[in-house]
Amino acid sequence: MEGGAPELRRQLGLVDALSIGLGAIIGAGIFVLVGIAAGLAGPAVLLSVLISGASATFTALSFAELGAALPRAGGVYEYGHTLLHPMVGFLMGWMWVAGNIVLGATASQGFGYYLSALFPQIGFRVAAAALVVAVTLVNALGTKLSAAVNNVLVAVKVAALLLFVAVGVWRVDPGNFRPFAPKGPAPILEAAALFYFAYIGFPRVSTMAEEVRDPERCIPRAILLALWISAALYLLVTAVAVGVAGWVRLSSSRAPLEEVARDLGIGWAVGVGGLFATLSVVLTSVMGQSRVFFAMARNGEIPRSLSMVHPRLGTPLYTVLLSGAIMLALVLTVDISGLAMTTSFLVLLSHVLTNLSDLRLYAERGDAPFRAPLRPLHAVLGAALSAVLALSVERRAQLWGLLVVALGASWYLAYTRARGLAGRR
Repeated sequence: MEGGAPELRRQLGLVDALSIGLGAIIGAGIFVLVGIAAGLAGPAVLLSVLISGASATFTALSFAELGAALPRAGGVYEYGHTLLHPMVGFLMGWMWVAGNIVLGATASQGFGYYLSALFPQIGFRVAAAALVVAVTLVNALGTKLSAAVNNVLVAVKVAALLLFVAVGVWRVDPGNFRPFAPKGPAPILEAAALFYFAYIGFPRVSTMAEEVRDPERCIPRAILLALWISAALYLLVTAVAVGVAGWVRLSSSRAPLEEVARDLGIGWAVGVGGLFATLSVVLTSVMGQSRVFFAMARNGEIPRSLSMVHPRLGTPLYTVLLSGAIMLALVLTVDISGLAMTTSFLVLLSHVLTNLSDLRLYAERGDAPFRAPLRPLHAVLGAALSAVLALSVERRAQLWGLLVVALGASWYLAYTRARGLAGRR
């Protein structure tokens, strides 16, 4: 324990880390995103899924290198803090936490809407708040418990998607793929940018790095396997959905997968899968946020007392409760749905800086524990593609995102100066 600083126990294996990645990536988005993307690109949405998955892979390779080299809690925060500058690291963590808190709150409200539709007597905010309280409690009681619960949730939602593919593949009409690109090539790229957001949960594993056993081996494998398994599932699900219903029908539905699943006689399975997908996103969201807050507190950039690790439970209890409290306040008071693009902008900005951190790692440490193919070209491409996607977000979302960054910078400068920490490197 370096200088008496609190540390977290290494108690998660490869399966747990992989499951955290899958839990964060495969959310309720795929259950509706396929319709929107198909409306843009037509059957060529299959290419959009591949392009966005390839783009995400470049940044995932940077996370894999950094996670193996710096297996500490906090993920992007730790990389920027160590390799770029403490203030840059703080802002990277701030952006990542802000984006993921909104993402988790959005998923919670989605769960609330779904449950209140099934049981009208339950208000959607009550259901959303109950979910946040439940997942916060699970996270507080133990990392191993949280991972075990997440493993079950991931197994159910993946099984639901595989069932959709297995039943639907026999009903695919090849005619639904002609013409393949009815709107030309440009909408294919637009749909790819949209689909990228279905992958942005893959860095969640890196925030838990301090609790993963054999991190030099497990973290790169978990990040890349989670991304590639998700991409394969997305491709299969999209192909079956387009092949069964046609892209025009998909694009006009608010719940395209569920609608196709009802035609196939398995609407219940996709409904359950969507519900469990939402649950796992919220659970892993609290996991990730709390570890970034923990790393910030350990470095004294938010109150250091928040970095306390419960001696028996082994969890960063105060930062778990802080994450849950912020999400709870949001789901009870704000309609989060309009903030989705701001979330994407913030996460993409943090990805640009993460790739720059990996370039610094390459310059300073040639013999990293994990070396990506074509190193460091992947980091250059990852930074460039993340920047392009960030700039493609609507202007209002960019302005809100920059306001969040400004608030983070103001906190950092005021708090570290008050504590005599300003100017450290």
